[in-house]
Amino acid sequence: MMLNEMPLLHGRPQRSIFIGTSVLFTLLFFSFVSFLHYSRLPDRQTRDWTSSFTRPKPSTGLLRDIYNETLGFQEILVINLPSRTDHKDAFILSSALTGIKGTFVDGVDGKDVPEKALPPNHGEYVMPAGNRGSWRAHLNAIQRIVTENLESALIVEDDVDWDIRIKSQLHHFADAVHVLTQPLASDREEVRPEDVYIGPESPAPRTLKSERSPYGDNWDMLWLGHCGVRFPEKEKDVHLPRNRVLFKDETVPSSQHISLQFGTDELVKRYANHTRAVHHTAETVCSLAYAITQRSARQILYDIGLKELRGPYDIMLREYCDGIGGRKVRDCYTAQPQYFQHHRPVGSKRKNSDINSDEEGEEEFNQHAHTYNIRWSTRLNMQRLVDGETEFEDQWPDDAPASNRTY
Repeated sequence: MMLNEMPLLHGRPQRSIFIGTSVLFTLLFFSFVSFLHYSRLPDRQTRDWTSSFTRPKPSTGLLRDIYNETLGFQEILVINLPSRTDHKDAFILSSALTGIKGTFVDGVDGKDVPEKALPPNHGEYVMPAGNRGSWRAHLNAIQRIVTENLESALIVEDDVDWDIRIKSQLHHFADAVHVLTQPLASDREEVRPEDVYIGPESPAPRTLKSERSPYGDNWDMLWLGHCGVRFPEKEKDVHLPRNRVLFKDETVPSSQHISLQFGTDELVKRYANHTRAVHHTAETVCSLAYAITQRSARQILYDIGLKELRGPYDIMLREYCDGIGGRKVRDCYTAQPQYFQHHRPVGSKRKNSDINSDEEGEEEFNQHAHTYNIRWSTRLNMQRLVDGETEFEDQWPDDAPASNRTY
């Protein structure tokens, strides 16, 4: 299926060479800057402002399910430490404002996880108390998927933020996953190249329609929120699929704003501004948001919950995906940049994490609220959303100076 995209190039206003037009130029300049920082919804023909981004496209089959309140999964499970009522309030309001519904799973204090409850440890890794709580909370969510026999579920941590256009974003992501995983529609279709560019002049390879999930029928995990990932490499990752789907996405910040965190810089150095890449996981960090199936939930519960303790939860999760330590490579797919990211409010940075909340040293502060790589942040536009406004702040406008951690 073709992806809807923005033009590849953007024009720049020409400089005036007439002194007499300087006043007009100044007015136009400030109007242009204002437009970049605040963008208006393209359509407000219904009373529900979210209609522009939650209304299914016609004749899209299972893809319609992405526009439901669980984003095309059977359920969304939200891990929340009961004492973090601030996180719970923010998630409930954010999800209500963007047409999403999550079910909360209690987080766990690591002090309540005894040593004897941990899997066998054949190495030298000692899991700190904070990591124990995270490990157990995620496994409790996975345990619930197995117990309730859910066909699929999206697990998210309670401090994540997302673009208010998340449903249309995931529609494009699903199209890309289809290209990577679904059987080709005909034997006459060309073999998929390593890089698949989808655009107005580059139609995607035709694949068979999925029968069970809007994201395709051949995936184990969709890692939608992380703190960095890299592309699989030919020599380093001989067993990982190296195909990638690339497309222009207006919701992606320009390169000078992309925060790579623990990832590599190939995305911003090799590809044009506003490029989104979908590919198999490789050394993914942080388990902010990931979807799994009933089959993969059972595999993870055994591999990470019972078999062996090898590191923090997210590191064991990537070993499951990438086939580390003699494991089978699983069908795990992700996106650069991610769709879900930590939101950082104004205030002490010690509030950011419950895993490392006891860290000593000089206290640091976030002077400005921010969410890396998310343009129309739900959290940063919350006042506008609750007031029913249709003009939103773009926290990473194209013309703004670099404000990232890329290099």
